[in-house]
Amino acid sequence: MGQDSRTEEIINKFYQFFLEYRDIQTGKRKYRERIIDLVGKPSTYKLFNVDFIDIVVYDSSLALELSQNPWEIIPYIQKAAYEALKILQPLEAEKIKSDEIHVALRGEGAGEELRLRDISSTYIGKLISVQGLLVKLSQVYTRVYEGVYKCSNCEGEITIKTERIGEILRTPQYCPYENGKRRKFELVSGKSRFKDIQYARIQERPEELPPGQIPRFIDIILEEPLIDVAFPGDYVRIVGILDLEPSRTGDGKYQFKIIALSMESLGKEAVEISLTDKDIESLKKLGKEEGFYDKILDSFSPSIYGYKHIKEALLLAIIGASTRELPDGTRIRGKIHVLLLGDPGVAKSQLLKYAASIAPKGIYTSGRGSTAAGLTAAVIKDQAGGMSLEAGAVVLADMGICAIDEIDKMRPEDRVAIHEAMEQMTVSVSKGGIIATLNARTTILAAANPKHGRYNPNISFIENINLPSTLISRFDIIHLMRDRPDPDRDKRLIEHMVETRTSQKPYEGIYDPLFLKKYILYARTIKPKLTEAASRKLMEFYRRMRLQYDEEYEAMPITPRQFEALLRISEASAKAHLREEITEEDAEVAINQVSRILRDVAIDVETGKIDITLLTTGTAGKRASKTETILNVIREMDRESEGQQLYIDDVIQRVVQRTRIKDPVEVENIINRLADEGVLYKPHPNTIKLVRRTEKK
Repeated sequence: MGQDSRTEEIINKFYQFFLEYRDIQTGKRKYRERIIDLVGKPSTYKLFNVDFIDIVVYDSSLALELSQNPWEIIPYIQKAAYEALKILQPLEAEKIKSDEIHVALRGEGAGEELRLRDISSTYIGKLISVQGLLVKLSQVYTRVYEGVYKCSNCEGEITIKTERIGEILRTPQYCPYENGKRRKFELVSGKSRFKDIQYARIQERPEELPPGQIPRFIDIILEEPLIDVAFPGDYVRIVGILDLEPSRTGDGKYQFKIIALSMESLGKEAVEISLTDKDIESLKKLGKEEGFYDKILDSFSPSIYGYKHIKEALLLAIIGASTRELPDGTRIRGKIHVLLLGDPGVAKSQLLKYAASIAPKGIYTSGRGSTAAGLTAAVIKDQAGGMSLEAGAVVLADMGICAIDEIDKMRPEDRVAIHEAMEQMTVSVSKGGIIATLNARTTILAAANPKHGRYNPNISFIENINLPSTLISRFDIIHLMRDRPDPDRDKRLIEHMVETRTSQKPYEGIYDPLFLKKYILYARTIKPKLTEAASRKLMEFYRRMRLQYDEEYEAMPITPRQFEALLRISEASAKAHLREEITEEDAEVAINQVSRILRDVAIDVETGKIDITLLTTGTAGKRASKTETILNVIREMDRESEGQQLYIDDVIQRVVQRTRIKDPVEVENIINRLADEGVLYKPHPNTIKLVRRTEKK
């Protein structure tokens, strides 16, 4: 073969390994089967998976040499695999070349297993293995792998081939047929060989971050056949060779990159948590014990005293219901979104952070520092100059939860971005020539502070919060967290706070976070069926609430949207209790949660009536009707005056004379509110005009 003895020895060792190695569990010669399967693969470059641990078991010194000198050893592995193919499939082997076999070293223990923040110049040129969150994936490009170049002067052709993975071919400058004279060369694409290439970026998982640190990331070079193996939002394991790339600043600095040999998607959820058969049996047994569910709630953020109904809401949201697709293609979401509105210092942030920490996949962010692109997706320029998508928090939390603290502090134009994600479970992007729809099957847990610092019970919920009704109406569960003096509760609260700091075992007798993660993972797999008794209880509650409709005030107490929430919450409750059926008890849990919303949030403070219209439109039913009546009068007067400004007194007089609204003060208040909302504007204190789309406020 023309190689030295060391090279032949290494190739022969791998050759014997591929033909002789038997799987420890099955006893089969698995690499024989994988080599035979190479010829059946449709792509030009054949993916040949090699489990690194098998090499360690077969010959640890060989594995060590591969880890230290991957650039040198991987071509030998390609040749060894090709020699084995010629023995096992001699006729088929003639159809491919040895360099068309892509050796994908994979699995735990491959090379140096590193965290992203442990990567340093020590490992340059070494085989390493890293795990992280895939946050960016570029479009597919191609590069010359074996180029045929033609001299523009003598038309002589020369062939240049890359020496290693990821190498970029440089166009030749000197013609060997003309005594090395400098000439211009052109690529003969029809005779050249190409490999598709893709740029990716992985980032540290949120739960890995040390306090106060920003997440580390590293760019990845993916070559065919590793294109589109995983997608943004996936946890991935990369096995590859650490390499360098000049910094774009041109100041002599270099940045790290990984030339990937393999990329495995580890799914959408945290990879370090897995359920064994023993775990499942233990959970099934515990689920039948009396008091199990109460103990789970006691274990949820145990440092926070009380708020059992809120902890239950967050737990049910993390577990969620099942997404259903109807025969006509309509998708009914199973995600339960939760909003907490509360006075400062009532532990909203701690509850959200704890929820994100025990969810199998959770991302915590603050609305104060979030933009629309940061929450959904950004279109940015990639290394090759093209445009690519970089996933935001809601997309990265696909199949998990995204906790957004201080959501009221976001700019309105940024906040609008999550509307689609909450209802449709997708994020649509149309920017920079990229039109895409990304999955965002994400549960939103949000917290906000009252607009005026503390919650004011004398005004409506909508007036207390700096959020539009279009966003509020998308939350299934909304809870108020008020800080009101209560001697008994205050005494228990401070005793609890002291105990958590002084007791040797403050959380004795409750489940630890690792158990909760496994419990949630298992609960999510259950598919409970709705029983007739539970269904009857939910329908009876809905019917009873609908009968409370007040025609005089046009107060609508409940709508079908709340009934959908009842179904979702009751199913999540059955899962949380580890039941295969949705029982009356689960229906009661859902009714209690929704009743709190109607009682605390959907109350019209002027009439004392439950009116869900407050949450869906921002205005109580009667006021919405009155507002439209007054607007119709203003439109009529606007047409009569041909768009001239109207005196407020004239408008009030006509409304009182021609409609059922007889209170001049009420009419004036509604006009002022319409002016505040931008429907009207006041050229002078005593006049108004309709705002038209062509006019500027």
